[in-house]
Amino acid sequence: IASKIARIVADAVPELLSDIKLFFINLFQYSVERLGWDPKPGGESHLDAMLRGELLATLASFGHDAILKEADRRFRVFLDDRATPLLPPDLRRAVYVAVVLNSSKSDRFGYESLLRLYRETDLSQEKTRILGSLCSCRDLEIINEFLNFLLSSEVRNQDVVFGLAVSLDARETAWNWLKENWDHITKTYGAGFLVTRFISAVVSPFSSYEKAKEVEEFFSSRTKAYIARTLRQSIERVHINAAWSRSIRTEETHLSNTLKQQQLL
Repeated sequence: IASKIARIVADAVPELLSDIKLFFINLFQYSVERLGWDPKPGGESHLDAMLRGELLATLASFGHDAILKEADRRFRVFLDDRATPLLPPDLRRAVYVAVVLNSSKSDRFGYESLLRLYRETDLSQEKTRILGSLCSCRDLEIINEFLNFLLSSEVRNQDVVFGLAVSLDARETAWNWLKENWDHITKTYGAGFLVTRFISAVVSPFSSYEKAKEVEEFFSSRTKAYIARTLRQSIERVHINAAWSRSIRTEETHLSNTLKQQQLL
């Protein structure tokens, strides 16, 4: 939810993105410090274990420096020793996201390392966890490369959708990729549920009326009965996001002042 709010705010008032990220970092900081990276001696609740991973992943995506550094440290230990207690399954998504955020065309360490892990594991849950982390990369060249990888024989058809939740920066790249590969996608995945997931994952995160119109125009000559409902729902979601974004712009000054006041607390 925090990531979605940040995305809508960024679309409405791009210059507030840093402030909204800092707001959520400050909001979740206490809980992260309470939970720490490692389970408490004597055991803890399953909910705490789940919350730890979610909070760490969220703050990593918002660029929390200390979390990014600790994630990198644990990941490098894990590459040398898959049995290390430093990276249990509950923490892996957070660490994988943190690592891939630092990947770029000039430093492909995180991306290449995760691809290697993907190819090595036979565990379905681990494969989908890695796919869902790799799509967090902000480098558009790598994202385009990764999206093409999703269509390769290395990825099971039912797993492709886990890699479509790209970052704020990569939405346009994913949309262009979808358009370029639409004929191939429909031919490969058939007239069923999987194809509709491509539409909802790539289209729904947008938040402008212009983009909704662009989507409608692209699919106007490509609409099939089996995608009509999902396409309509996805475009409605874009309209809802656009209305939300427009309301934020009308309250820009108030929101900006509120965020700055929170930073002073």
